[in-house]
Order: sequence, then C-alpha cells, then structure tokens
Amino acid sequence: MTFNPSKIRTSMLSSSVALGIVSCVGLFSAPSFAISPVAVETIKQEKLHSNLSVHGTLYGKQDVTLTSGVAGRLTFVATPGKLVSKNDVLAKIDLLPLQLAKAKQEVMLERAKINLNFQKQELARLKRLAKSNSAAATQVDQAQNQHDLTLTDIKLAEIELKVIEDQLNRAVLKAPFSGVVSERYERTGSEINRAQPLVSLIDINNLEVRLYVPVKYLKYLSLGNELQLSAGQLDDPQQALATVTAVIPATDPRAQSFEVRADLLANHVESWASGQLVDVVVPLSSNTEELIVNRDALILRQQGVHIVKIKEDNTAEHVAVIVGKGQGDQVAIKAKDKDALKVGDRIAIRGAETLAQGQEVEIQPAL
Repeated sequence: MTFNPSKIRTSMLSSSVALGIVSCVGLFSAPSFAISPVAVETIKQEKLHSNLSVHGTLYGKQDVTLTSGVAGRLTFVATPGKLVSKNDVLAKIDLLPLQLAKAKQEVMLERAKINLNFQKQELARLKRLAKSNSAAATQVDQAQNQHDLTLTDIKLAEIELKVIEDQLNRAVLKAPFSGVVSERYERTGSEINRAQPLVSLIDINNLEVRLYVPVKYLKYLSLGNELQLSAGQLDDPQQALATVTAVIPATDPRAQSFEVRADLLANHVESWASGQLVDVVVPLSSNTEELIVNRDALILRQQGVHIVKIKEDNTAEHVAVIVGKGQGDQVAIKAKDKDALKVGDRIAIRGAETLAQGQEVEIQPAL
C-alpha cells in the first residue's frame, strides 16, 4: 500500500474543523441546570399578632418635690424612707414670727374699727350741724373722707390678716397624697427661703411604666392595651400587667420613638419600686390581614430581600419583597410588584438560595 502524506493532512484538517464546529455549538447553546430539590410552603393571608420587647422605667404617677411655702427656720423635716398618709406633716417652719405678725395685725384691725366708729359719729354730728348752717360744707367733706379712708384701712387690714393666715398654713407642709419620702434637702434648724425644695415624695400606690417605642409601631398602640412587665432573674422573673393610659405622638428626630405610659394594676404595685428598670412586652396586633410566609423563605442580597416563588410548571421565579413585622417563624411580606404574589402561591423555604430564574425544581416534603 502506497503511503500518501497529503491525504493524511487532509484527514487531520477535516477532523479539526469538525471538532471546532462541535465546540462552537457547545459554546453558544443555552446553559442547562440540574433539577434542584426544594421544600415549599404556601402563602397565607391573616392578621399577624407579634410582640415588641423594649425597656421601660417605673414612676409614681404623682411623684413630686415639695417646696417651702414661706421663709423661716425649719423646726421639723420628715426623714427619707418615712411612710406617710395624705395630710401627714412633712415639714414645719417656726410659727412664732408669723403668730406675732398675726397678733399685731389683729390689733391694727381692731384699732381701725374703733377709729371707724369715731369717724361715723363725727360725720353724723357735722351733717346735723350743716343742716342748721352751724358747720361748713368743707368740714363735712373732710369728715366724709376720713370716714372712707378708715373704712379702706379696715379692708386692707382684713386682707393682710388673711395673708398671714395663709402663710401660717403654708408653714406646715403636708403630704398631698399617701407615699414615701424619698429625699430630704434641708435639715431641722436651717434657715430657708420661700420656694426652696424641702422633700421629695413618691407615689408608691400608683405606679406607671414609661417606655419609648419606635415610631413605625405607632398605629399598633392605643389606650387600654395591656402590657406585660418583667424584671429580676431570668429563671424566676417578677411579673406584672399594666394598662396603657397615654400614647404621646411626639418623636425626637434622631431617636424616632414616641412615649407610652401605662398604669400598673392595683394588685401588682406592692413589690415594685419607683425608678426601677423593667422589660416590657408590647403587643403589635394589626387590624388588616397581610400576606404571611415562613422566615426561611427570605433571601437577603445586596440588592434587597426577595423570595422564590415556584410556578405551576415547577420553575423558579424570584420576587422582590418588602418585609413587615413578624412573630416566631412567620413574617409579613409585600411584593414590590403588587401582582407578583397572591394567597396560595408556593414559596421555596429550603434550597432556594442557589436557584436561578426559570430553573426547574423538584418539590420535596418539608421537614
């Protein structure tokens, strides 16, 4: 057999061209994906009841710092920790200067009344004389003026006497409500000025919790809502219930939170202290039904949050969503394209992280 090098080169060239064509066909054909197993759950629509945990502080509803009503020397001040009832004496100013001033004013008032009687008699006498032309009209006018001035002096003296009596009442500082003296600012024997702080009184029988909640939850809170309070050790926490009495819709631009106040129930106040820090569970109940999915369905990416919907032909479709509040393993969602999701749609909860758009899947039973 004759060896022909040209035929061999031609054959090799044909093989190379054929391999190249096959390679090009493989390069430009659509990529194929293996069928991926996924677990799915369906979208539900219902009202979601969730809770928010925040910190709060207890206060007496009527906590107050009481000041002196008059200037003077302290003769008594209640000690911190003293349990007092309404109208019990908390502090007392030396009454002697005020008592002397009152006695002096009473004498001045009596003197003015005596002078008024004299002026009345003198005025009546001059009026009788004026009728018989025995007294000048100017004398009558002067007597009338003296009478009126004396009457005014009596009124001023009576007012001054009431002022002194009020000061005597203010010199004895009484508890405006039942509570405990928490702080004493001055001691017995001190000379004090009017409006100077003397004691602080806390209202231990009417405690309220004050807490700050993110403003995005404002719509979920209303008067009468019940809050769960707890404090102390985790294995044996101290617990109580409180009822919302005030929702204050004002927020700090930086904190973006609003204040809520809630009264402790009467039978729960004995074992709590004013100023105590507590953990508060705030229920967030929506009045509208929302689309609910399992938290495992959420896929976090740099572009945002999305889920994978499994279509009827068992192919994957990525849907961008906005996440709402959650409770346990359930979370509310809203599709950015409002028509992309509906109740009953199948959502991948496992195996969705690596799925490509349009990839075929095999439904596996959820664990």
